[in-house]
Amino acid sequence: MGNHVLFNELRERFEAHLALLEQVAVDGDAESALPIMRREVPGLVAALRELADEHLPDDDGHCRKCRSGPFWRRVPAPCRMVLKVHLAVGAATATTRDRTLWTPRRHRLQESTAA
Repeated sequence: MGNHVLFNELRERFEAHLALLEQVAVDGDAESALPIMRREVPGLVAALRELADEHLPDDDGHCRKCRSGPFWRRVPAPCRMVLKVHLAVGAATATTRDRTLWTPRRHRLQESTAA
């Protein structure tokens, strides 16, 4: 039970820290946000690099971190974690114009022409 309490405390602190950084980045003026971002962003980049390095493909093209169990259950690279990070970074860097113009054609419901 002690590990769960410690994990929950660390998770809550981490979430609060990220929320504060997000608030400063979005709502802060350049003069106050710049020193905070210069101090915090290198750590975030290092954490993402470490996470990405854990999920490199092996010689057979399977994720090293996600592979577990028999060979038929191995996860092909890029695994879900890598894809989620790429999507999250892309969504964070997309401009408002990009988000309003993007249409998922493959999964979009088609409008009925018979009315």
